[in-house]
Amino acid sequence: MAIMFESTLAGNGLFGYYDGTELAPPRYALTTEGEVTSEETAAYKDWKQTDMTLLSLLMATLNEDIVDVIIGCKTSRKAWLALQERFSAVSRVSIMQLKTELQTLRKGGESIEKYLQSVKSARDQLLSVGVAIPDEDVIIVTLNGLPEEYSTVRTVIEGRETPINLRDLRSQLLSAKRRIEGSFSFHSNMSAMVARGDETRNEERDGDSR
Repeated sequence: MAIMFESTLAGNGLFGYYDGTELAPPRYALTTEGEVTSEETAAYKDWKQTDMTLLSLLMATLNEDIVDVIIGCKTSRKAWLALQERFSAVSRVSIMQLKTELQTLRKGGESIEKYLQSVKSARDQLLSVGVAIPDEDVIIVTLNGLPEEYSTVRTVIEGRETPINLRDLRSQLLSAKRRIEGSFSFHSNMSAMVARGDETRNEERDGDSR
């Protein structure tokens, strides 16, 4: 949410009011002799109006529990700093938790598609708090979370001379899934055939004994 808010304002040339780069122009006009008057400059009035609008916009995006943090702030910059201070400690804890969740993801009994989506979601959550995870690290995490039946494709990918990209990784894992499912189906059919053969032989022996 914060990144989207920041990106939208930056795209419209307005985030400088929050980060302090859009400084207020001189507030009061000067006489021809260079003396300060009590009259506010047009530039300052325009700046102030925009700043108050942005402060109101920021307040409108916050829930009731959080908006109390910026009550009393006179500028959008002061409000932004108050929010940064409020969330800095929380963000550090959240980032550690999200990183741990990503690094400990395991496929388990879920489908390979759902597992890959879980990895992507964990990465996206980190990105939402400003932490970008390189593709190479995502690939390592993904491979580490695969079960034993994917050991062959994991070995092939890890042994590549050139790094694999995420799209090709997904493609290879889906292909491996189809091979694994095909092998499982073959062995299941063979086991069923053997079981039926044993049952037939047992029935024949029972018939002979009678």
